[in-house]
Amino acid sequence: MEQTSVFDRVTEAAGVRSTLEAAARAARAMSRAGNEPGARAAADPNGAMTHSWLFTGPPGSGRSIASEAFAQALLCTDPDVVGCGRCQGCQTVAADTHGDLKKVTTQGSVIQVKVVRSDVIPWAHRRPTTADWRVVIVEDADRLNDESANALLKAVEEPPERTVFLLSAPTTDPADFSVTLRSRCRHVYVPTPTKAHVVAALRMGNPELTVEQAEWAGTIANGHIGRAKGLATDEGTRAWRGRALDLVEAIFDPATAYLRTRELSSEAEKESKRRNEPKEEKELEQLTNALGLGAKGKGAQAATRGSAGVIKELEENQKRRRKREEFDLVDIALMDMVGLLRDALMVASGVDVDGGAAAGDDAEEVGPALINPDRRRTSSELARRVSPEGLVACVDAVMDAREAMGRNVRPAVALDGMMGTLQLACGVGQR
Repeated sequence: MEQTSVFDRVTEAAGVRSTLEAAARAARAMSRAGNEPGARAAADPNGAMTHSWLFTGPPGSGRSIASEAFAQALLCTDPDVVGCGRCQGCQTVAADTHGDLKKVTTQGSVIQVKVVRSDVIPWAHRRPTTADWRVVIVEDADRLNDESANALLKAVEEPPERTVFLLSAPTTDPADFSVTLRSRCRHVYVPTPTKAHVVAALRMGNPELTVEQAEWAGTIANGHIGRAKGLATDEGTRAWRGRALDLVEAIFDPATAYLRTRELSSEAEKESKRRNEPKEEKELEQLTNALGLGAKGKGAQAATRGSAGVIKELEENQKRRRKREEFDLVDIALMDMVGLLRDALMVASGVDVDGGAAAGDDAEEVGPALINPDRRRTSSELARRVSPEGLVACVDAVMDAREAMGRNVRPAVALDGMMGTLQLACGVGQR
């Protein structure tokens, strides 16, 4: 499936694609209008373009895809197509190497105010180097605390003429995002994509996938585009899902149930370490080189004085990143468990379900698809052994474990508590 525009990856639901396409076209017209008084306003008579945008939507809905596609369109250099996907501007945005693009990320739970004040705002006030615009993407804007949100607010209220801010958060709820900052942004809600859209996005970005592979991943991911890509292309992601679903089967085996929960938390820690170690080594090497550590000669000692504190700060950031990824891995496993329990609940409730990925899109009109069609035996066995009320209690137990980890309860503790509740709900050990 060939991509003809960066917006081909963006959902058509809720007018997301048309809104961004119109804004990108208006931005192109504004950049060509010149600096004559009223020229830029005349180029965008409908007000399609603005300097600050907020994308919200459920996890995996495509918020990041929408903001990246919009950034590509704004920085596109094709003279005829706005967001061609093929020019150097579009390609370097996709590779995160464009000089007029800044992505704001955090290794911890909060985007610090010093990052906004010393890094983001000065960068945003510089003029574009090669493109018509500068674009700042804040993917986890819900991690802005009050201080950092207020610092960013000043730039958003009085934006540089050629800078666009693209912020993403789960919701507009005050718990997720600053109310005042929200009032200065144009809001775009990105809904959970349909299975058909997920499959199309997978095949567009990964043309080597067969229709069957994309269908399977689209079904299992249950509307999460990033998750679908991992399932379709990465064996490790598929293996992690298998480990999570095996944990559901272990509920009825008291001899191994708690061993499985400990294995899951231990493997999450190891996997996080494996993923981050190469990155950490490179970061440390770059920092030591920048500090001149190991240098000899006059003045070297004075130049490196105080470097221990900088290195310690890096190590603390790396530690927080590892912990966050470890928790994320366990959270993904818990959501996989919820999907399997949901399948069992549907079967237990007598819902006429189809075969999911194997049946294709047309079959969805017959009945709701199982999220895990390849584990139908497990969901049917759960439905046979546990009442619908018990299965609802199981789902609640898994969600309680997720909430506990959100309060920084260690995964091993949260999983052990969850397993005990699951066994009670399923009547394990009861006569």
